[in-house]
Amino acid sequence: MITREHTQESLSQAYVHALAGVASLNLAVRTNYDYGIDGAFHPVRIVGGVRVPSAFPVEYQMKATIDWRHYSEFVVYDLDARAHRYLTNREPRQAMAILIRLCLPPDEAHWLDGCEAQLRLRNCCYWFRPAGPPTINVSSVRIRIPRANVLTPDALRGIMVLARAEGSL
Repeated sequence: MITREHTQESLSQAYVHALAGVASLNLAVRTNYDYGIDGAFHPVRIVGGVRVPSAFPVEYQMKATIDWRHYSEFVVYDLDARAHRYLTNREPRQAMAILIRLCLPPDEAHWLDGCEAQLRLRNCCYWFRPAGPPTINVSSVRIRIPRANVLTPDALRGIMVLARAEGSL
């Protein structure tokens, strides 16, 4: 059997793969030596009748957890301080980076179920772009993600538009 953490990671990867496909984005997932970035979304353009990756990817760090809660209009949890630094300590003109958080129910038996009509992964992923500067905290930093930041195909397309606008400045 794999670990509970590996199961959570598998579920979050499946969620992101499905969304990227529906959003018509190419997905590059890092499988080793990720150094805080788990993958990147790449828009695809047609140049001279050929599909090519855009020069404006969005990198992401992905986490799945049962340790989260809704508080008013936010999803609140404590992010590892090192993870916060990966996302905020960016070089000028470096690709935009976002956090993707899969919020799972506490009971593992409720994470995923399916039947002939559907496969259902419980709860959702939220996306967040932490503001800098990088935290000086040693262990964690409290994150408040607006509940409106549900990661959907439309949300991904909007994030890609933002990345292109910022990258072309």
